[in-house]
Parts: sequence; structure tokens; C-alpha cells
Amino acid sequence: MNGVPFRVVQVGAGMWGDSWAELVARGRGFRLAGLVDESKIARDWANATFGCPTFRDLRAALRRVACDAVLIVVPPGSHRALAEQALEAGCHVAVEKPIALDVGEARAIADAAARTGRCAMVTQNYRFRRQPRALRQLLATGALGDLRGGRISCRRDLRRVHAARDWRGRMPHPYLLDMAIHHVDLLRMITGLEIVEVDARSWPSPTGPFRHDPTVVGVLTLSGGIAFGYDGTWVEPRGWTSWNGDWELVGTKGRAVWDGGVGDALRGHVTLERRDGQERRAVLPHLPALDRLGVLHELRRAAAAGEEPECSAADNLQSLAAVLALARSTEERRPVRIEEVLTP
Repeated sequence: MNGVPFRVVQVGAGMWGDSWAELVARGRGFRLAGLVDESKIARDWANATFGCPTFRDLRAALRRVACDAVLIVVPPGSHRALAEQALEAGCHVAVEKPIALDVGEARAIADAAARTGRCAMVTQNYRFRRQPRALRQLLATGALGDLRGGRISCRRDLRRVHAARDWRGRMPHPYLLDMAIHHVDLLRMITGLEIVEVDARSWPSPTGPFRHDPTVVGVLTLSGGIAFGYDGTWVEPRGWTSWNGDWELVGTKGRAVWDGGVGDALRGHVTLERRDGQERRAVLPHLPALDRLGVLHELRRAAAAGEEPECSAADNLQSLAAVLALARSTEERRPVRIEEVLTP
């Protein structure tokens, strides 16, 4: 940009928060201007590690620290109040996914961004990986022909790691709201199509910390009637996929498969299989920055250009609505149209 660091105040240092703080503090062109957390242990850690000022609440930080953006890394129930505070103070905002637990709260954040003329972005970091961009290119260039359908499958085991000690073990629809939101958002980005209807079922696990169903299977119907099968679980004892999931896109000219990356989600590959049986690896495009750092770069770019960022709060309403529709479908055991969730 212009050599001036993009100043970020971060709210929350628990779970993913500590690695976010390290990313901001060490990212070229960014500066951790302050950290907000109710925990004195977290504040002492941030002060000792980064030498940045720390605060118990965001209002105090905004009064005392000059910043360009606020990064919100706390459970979703607090997102709206914090985002509105930051936006009204003239700061841009990046919010961890899910942006909220209902459409009304998410829409309020998007409205606040529009009202204040600031960017509100959701940290859908999977968008900023090379493989989904390669899939999007294959569709955009016609290498797959007309899209006919596809499959997404994500299988991991969180019974003994994060979820055993954080809010995801207690939340309703833990897999859908915290994991499937990535895949739903990627599906929209890759295809350029909106999800119009879902039909899903879920079930509990006899072991692990989840009070609610950590496994789901369903069908996502895109505009034009294109169907994608979807299955995901957080209680898979073996046969893991990467966090990205395994993807298959089928078109009139061939199929594309994205798999691999089980140990490192940035290292999967995309293979194109043509109708004549020939296969080739797709070229992965260059990106200015990857993953969560890519989110920060996009926020900085959009803020400087005065544009809506990719995965803005307004755009992300569609991804959140699709996940909430999946949740409603599992509860009511029927197909649910996205417009049912989006309509107040």
C-alpha cells in the first residue's frame, strides 16, 4: 500500500484468538494496535508477547488507541454489539464466522456497515486458498462445460481437541454453524450460484463432548436446479479428509476433484478428468496472501479502495442463511427454501 501499517485492534485472545494476534502482529503491513480481553491472563500474555496496549473492553480501546480496523474473535453471540461499536467509531470490521447465530443479527451488522460507510467482512478464510480458486477457474473458463452437480464430504474428529473445552461442545448444530459455513460459502464462491433449497438430516454421537448433533448429511440445490450432495462430521475416528473436505464437480465436459491436504489444508490438489479419460493437475493460481492473512489483505484492500470486500457481511447473509436452513431442515425433517430463513 503506502508503507503505513494497517492498525488492528483485536477483541478476544482465546482459542483461535492467540494465533490471530500472532498473525496480525507479524503480518507485513499490519500492526496489532491493541488487544481486548476480559481475562487478565490473556492481557498479560499479549502485553508481554507483542508489547501492545491491552484493555478489558472495546470502548476503552477505541477511546485510547488509533486503529483502522477491529478484528472480532469471540463467540458469535457477542458479534453484533462489538461490530456496531467498532463501525460507529469509524473502524472497519472483520468478524470470525459464523457472523451471527440468526439472520437478524447478521443483517444488523451489514446495515451498520452500510450506514457508516465502513467495511464489515466475515473471516471466511477458506476462500483465500488456491484450490477453490482453481475450481472456480475451471468453471469460468468452460473446462468443465456446464455444471451438472457435485459432492462435498468433510470428516474430522474433534472429540478430544478444541470442542471438548470450548463453546462448540454446547452449541446447537455445532458442525453446521462452525464448519459447514466454510463449505457452503465456498460452494457459492466457486460456482457463482446461490443455494435456493436444502434438505438435510443429522444425528448425535454416543461419545464426545457434543450435546447436539455433530454429523449431517443432505442435498444442497443451487439456482438452476443443480444438486450437490453434502456430508460432514466431527466424530470420524478414521478416514479423515482435510478441513476443506473432498470435492467433486461434474460438468458436461468432465469432472474436477479437490482432495488431499489432510495434514495441511493449504496443500491439497485439484485434478481435471476429461470425458475421454485423460487427467491433468490443474494449475493453482497465485494469490497475494493465503488463508487468514488473505482475509486481512482483502480487508485492507477494500478499505483503501472504498469498496465492498469479498465475503462482506452483506454477502455472507446468503451463506449464513443456507446453514440456518440446513439446521431447520434437520429439526423439521423437510426441505427448506433459503427464502424462508431470509424473510423476517
